[in-house]
Amino acid sequence: MKVPFIFVIFVLLAPSVFAESITNQIKSCAGIEPRDNRLACYDQVAASLEHQAAVAFGYEQKLISEEAPQKIDAKIVDIHIGAHEKRFITLDNGQLWKQNDSSRVFWKVGDSVIIERALLGSFFMKPADGGRKLRVKRIK
Repeated sequence: MKVPFIFVIFVLLAPSVFAESITNQIKSCAGIEPRDNRLACYDQVAASLEHQAAVAFGYEQKLISEEAPQKIDAKIVDIHIGAHEKRFITLDNGQLWKQNDSSRVFWKVGDSVIIERALLGSFFMKPADGGRKLRVKRIK
């Protein structure tokens, strides 16, 4: 009796599986109990990967940017000034960002910053408490 019930659920959910992102599909599978049903959900996600790859062909970058967060919060753990007074800023999450513009800022280690998306795949870094923002590029 359990097998037909599970099959019916998957048949009903199949169209939505293709519409959702892989990340959301995996998250929804993680909460399923018992283990056999959870494994069946993961198998369904794996089976849909090839179809999703074909559907997303040529559209990958847009899908990536839609799933990524619009901003992150972090603290500065190191600031190194390189050539042409460009700053290299290391954050507490391990990321390294390089200043791309010529703005002057007076940030110090321990300051909280927000990195947010800008147009055409670029990023801005600004103090969490407000102030001038820098155009930055992620190095690491």
